[in-house]
Amino acid sequence: MEKKRNGRNQERNRIRTRSTFAMDESGIPTFEPDLIGAIFKHIWTRKAHERERIEILNNDAVDSEVGVAGTSKKDRPTFANANALKLSCELLRIFITEAVQRAATIAEAEGGTKIEATHLERILPQLLLDF
Repeated sequence: MEKKRNGRNQERNRIRTRSTFAMDESGIPTFEPDLIGAIFKHIWTRKAHERERIEILNNDAVDSEVGVAGTSKKDRPTFANANALKLSCELLRIFITEAVQRAATIAEAEGGTKIEATHLERILPQLLLDF
């Protein structure tokens, strides 16, 4: 019974990992480009809605401006090239790996064996400056 339960748990973990992570050419787990693309689309959609809301609030100023012929930025679809998504996945993987390594160094220096939120908070300012 216990072996069967462990087998199911391992299968669930493998499925979860497969759905979020992909393997690059060297076998290193990385983020799924479709996931990163979906996150980008979500952010772009939210920003477009914010711009529309601001445009509605400033409707008087917009009415007084002369329109330019052509496709407006609002009407064009936003998308990411497949290579750009792969590059974004790799950058995110490297960023997270570096954050974990730096936080682990802080945790070890304090004599701990687990990385806690405080360790990440301490390394985050310098990490953001380095990237």
